[in-house]
Amino acid sequence: VRRVPLSFKLSYYNEYKSYLRMDLQYSKVPSERHWFRSKNIALLQFLLTVGTTVSSWAIALVYGHVKLWPIPMISYCGVYAPEKYVFSIGLVCAAFLMFLFIWIVETADKIYSSNATAYLLGFPCSIGLMVLAVCNCVEEPTLHYIGAITYFVGFALWCIICSFKELGLEDDEKDHWVDIRKVLSVLIAIFTIAMLVLFAVKDKVDNGRIPVCEWLAVIFAEFFVLTFYFDLGSDYYIENVYVPSSVEKKTKRRKYCNHDNTGC
Repeated sequence: VRRVPLSFKLSYYNEYKSYLRMDLQYSKVPSERHWFRSKNIALLQFLLTVGTTVSSWAIALVYGHVKLWPIPMISYCGVYAPEKYVFSIGLVCAAFLMFLFIWIVETADKIYSSNATAYLLGFPCSIGLMVLAVCNCVEEPTLHYIGAITYFVGFALWCIICSFKELGLEDDEKDHWVDIRKVLSVLIAIFTIAMLVLFAVKDKVDNGRIPVCEWLAVIFAEFFVLTFYFDLGSDYYIENVYVPSSVEKKTKRRKYCNHDNTGC
């Protein structure tokens, strides 16, 4: 029988004890604290933003406030009653969830997490979304378009920075969501830039090109948000508590138990 040096056993024994202390630390976290997984904020933000936008457009269409084609600017779906109430309330709630979502992403200790990115781009674009929701494009056009530009430009840049920070990941650390985020971030940037250029050259909204760019930018932006529902998984909670999954715990325990070839 091959003998294992005592010092070798002691080193892994001490390492195993430290793991047990970590395991005990997690087990002492009150269960009531783990009341809501962080990934659900991304899902709710996606559903609320898309649901509010489509619902406002459908109500405005039924009441004859907009045409089916050319498809209207999203802002035009929040001007008249009753759709403006759905538009304003829904997007204000979505802006709050977006603020919370940005905070979760930037404190998740991932490669794309960055306080500077959050404060310079993430939080301002959520405030821009709230402003454009409260101030419609007819009654308060200046404030509305300031909020809209802040939201679209800020979020497009935030997506680009977050996704391309993942270029530093090793091949074995990447999954398909990394590649999907890269594609989505580029598409968001393309349609946001196209929309701004068309506005700059004074293209007519009735031609449909500006609204199509706006709708596509929003749709791709929300799918970008949705990818974090799968990326964060089930180990992150809204209180910024990271708890290893049962599979991860078992894997670590098996690693320590089998070092001396005897098992636990």
